[in-house]
Amino acid sequence: MSNIKTVIRGYYFDTRNMAELATWEELKTELEKDGLACFETWGNGSHYNAKFNTPDGVKIELETAQLFNNQWNTAPIEGVSVKGWRVFDWAQDYPAGNQLSKYIKRGHYLEQTEKMVSTRKDTHACGYCGHQEKAGLNKFCPKCIGSEYLERKELHLLRMQAVQDSDKPRAELTDEESALLVPQFVEAQTHGHSERDKKRIKEKRESIQREREKRIENANTEADGMLWLMDNGVNVDNVIFYNHTQNFCFGWRKPLDADVVSAILDIITEFPFSYEIKTEGGKTLQGTR
Repeated sequence: MSNIKTVIRGYYFDTRNMAELATWEELKTELEKDGLACFETWGNGSHYNAKFNTPDGVKIELETAQLFNNQWNTAPIEGVSVKGWRVFDWAQDYPAGNQLSKYIKRGHYLEQTEKMVSTRKDTHACGYCGHQEKAGLNKFCPKCIGSEYLERKELHLLRMQAVQDSDKPRAELTDEESALLVPQFVEAQTHGHSERDKKRIKEKRESIQREREKRIENANTEADGMLWLMDNGVNVDNVIFYNHTQNFCFGWRKPLDADVVSAILDIITEFPFSYEIKTEGGKTLQGTR
């Protein structure tokens, strides 16, 4: 979908001035008449840019890859942003908190075009995953019915609805819609619905297999090491195997004194695994294989 051309206008009014107050009230009335709701946040000037506050405003292009009901992403704006901006149909900085700021009205708004309105009307979005597509393709979202997080009580959120109405609640399923959608939900949750679902399930299966193999490997290493120590006369009550480091740790419960350390070192000269020994002096001796 191609970009949409429009004009962004900035404004700054000090409403202590009667003339500016009148101009502000007139602008506010016009914007509200156009059906716009002011998005007002404390943003330390994030909604006001003096470069937009000119008699003719600034020509910009709105991107349509991802639509919102009250805002847009823009293409790069020369002299303002090489990456584009997030702009609103109408946005204003909330008063900063001092005595004078409550009189300052500053922000920006977009000249509304038929293309902006029709694009939001003719693009439908899923209320669960946000997928967007041309109106009329699907009554319910075809993308997320296999999501592992989706619950049956949320199926009505899959109803595709015009982006312009995305803030409005979606109607609950009718009996006929439930009869159609619930079996699809059960099937998708059981076997996967989309290629993305099937890929996720495949990756999960592979992850489980890798985890099993790793646990078996760790269990074999621990058992082999402990049995070697026991076969060589070492008491293993104060020995532990750490999976994350692949180390056997001597003295993990209670550090070992120098004589015990010396005796263990004499025994484990041929120990086929990496180890560490914690001593009473606070030192840790390392051995690798």
